[in-house]
Amino acid sequence: MKASQTIDITQIDVPWIASMLGVGSDPNDFSVGFNALVVTVILLTILVFKLGFAKQLAWWKSLIVYILLSLGAGTMALVFFTWPIPEVLAVMAIVLAIYRGRLWWNRRQDAVES
Repeated sequence: MKASQTIDITQIDVPWIASMLGVGSDPNDFSVGFNALVVTVILLTILVFKLGFAKQLAWWKSLIVYILLSLGAGTMALVFFTWPIPEVLAVMAIVLAIYRGRLWWNRRQDAVES
């Protein structure tokens, strides 16, 4: 591709959460919606980590994990914005929330029966 050619971002197929956040809505500005997409991916990644990781970490270890998750998820969202990363993270969060809720309910029932 030559330097004088431009890419029309509106022609790129972006996932529905990214399009809801405004990615690809302005053909003149490539960065519209990317900040919201990156923040959404980072927050969903942290939520999935909190729901899926059973062991409680010390605060400084959690801080290191959150920083590394933010760097990885933010980079991934910027590079692979046409992939359904937020959608997959949302489904993972829902599944893990259901699992954690059922686990809590079963433990509560076992404590009541004892």
